[in-house]
Amino acid sequence: MRGRLLATGLAAAAAAALAGCGGTGQSQEPQQREGPFMEVSASAMPAPPFEFSTARGKPWAFGDVADDKLTLLYFGYTSCPDVCPTTMADVAAALQGTGAAADDFDVVMVSTDPERDTAEQLRGWLDSFDPEFTGVRGPIDDVVTAAEAYGIPIEKSKKTEGDYQVSHGERVAVLDGDGAAVGFFDEGTAPEEMGGVLAQLAEERL
Repeated sequence: MRGRLLATGLAAAAAAALAGCGGTGQSQEPQQREGPFMEVSASAMPAPPFEFSTARGKPWAFGDVADDKLTLLYFGYTSCPDVCPTTMADVAAALQGTGAAADDFDVVMVSTDPERDTAEQLRGWLDSFDPEFTGVRGPIDDVVTAAEAYGIPIEKSKKTEGDYQVSHGERVAVLDGDGAAVGFFDEGTAPEEMGGVLAQLAEERL
């Protein structure tokens, strides 16, 4: 199972984030936006070299995603009160709206709170959206580095008196069969808009 011009300030900020990733020191190709989808060159954001594990106990790596599908990748956590569950629900609705094209996509959520997101907790939470969604856990330092490699800044959890702060990504990344990011959906993209773009991506890239 399973548009392009934002405000100049946001585009500039995203470009700066991309330029800081990967440590290559090379300038990245311009990003293109039309509506909620931002397209980037796959060579600009290759798969980070980390191996994590799924909530079902299987090894998982960014570079080992299915080569005959596109993968929708999100960095979030199960105790998030609003954005993360809304994002997963929107992704599920978007894929449902694509009809047969839904089979051209995998969905993966990498936990940004692996200390509390046990395998059982992560699997049960994702099942409420779609049993086919994959939950992934890994050392938080590696999770942070991997997210940054895709231009998605997140922070390690912070414990303060009576509070536990966890961050999540603000984009859903689209990965190709090599695990390279080829584009992003902004947080809050309507399922109808996302679904239309996903169907087009499947037709163009698969």
